[in-house]
Amino acid sequence: FNVYGPRELTEGAYAAVIGIFLKQRQEGKPMTIVGTGTRRRDYTYVSDVVEANLLAWQKDVPAGELFNVGFGKNFSINEVADLIGGERINIADRPWEYETTLADNAKGKKLLGWEPKVSLEEGIAELKKLHGL
Repeated sequence: FNVYGPRELTEGAYAAVIGIFLKQRQEGKPMTIVGTGTRRRDYTYVSDVVEANLLAWQKDVPAGELFNVGFGKNFSINEVADLIGGERINIADRPWEYETTLADNAKGKKLLGWEPKVSLEEGIAELKKLHGL
């Protein structure tokens, strides 16, 4: 799932769309949307991921137990761009990319007592402040 927050990568193979969009806005450039912008991703704020990892470390869960750490709600790339605001352009599609990600975080909620706290709207608002937008 897509983890975002302060100091995220904005270049290279592992750059995340929210960081890229914020950097483009800071530089006065339009946000580049791949394809139509309708692909949906589950975005999780980095502090929520850290909390899930700390709980997994602290709780008595069997070794090798796997958890989905995601918010449990997805948004389209266009919706992310709307939250950030500003101009955008569409570029060539990448047909090999998957259409949708959505975390089933029920196991983490049950076994770890973990619950994501930072909504996408809150997280982007905080990042916009950090980027002076």
